[in-house]
Amino acid sequence: MQELINRLIEKANITEEQAKHAVNTIKDFVKEKFPMLEGAVENMFASKPENNDAPKQASGNVMDKISELIPGQTGEKVEAFAKEAVNKAEEVFDNLKDKLNEVIHSEKK
Repeated sequence: MQELINRLIEKANITEEQAKHAVNTIKDFVKEKFPMLEGAVENMFASKPENNDAPKQASGNVMDKISELIPGQTGEKVEAFAKEAVNKAEEVFDNLKDKLNEVIHSEKK
């Protein structure tokens, strides 16, 4: 999940708190629209606790986890949906950022 948060911070130029909120909103949306995938969504977005004693595993990104958790065509559809959701979230935050900048600049005048 942290990788997705970092990507939102970088691409949408938002704070970590805003990115976490966006990811949780997307997660809740996917669970609401696809209740049969709730367990998979929770596993995919689960935060892994840091444990230095645990063996290191190869870490993949969120999209890789989708295909591991949901094989076949369904996994491909969920992956495409998740990518589109990320793109939409980035657009929303870009628009929000632009609106906030407009408000801030108009108040300074």
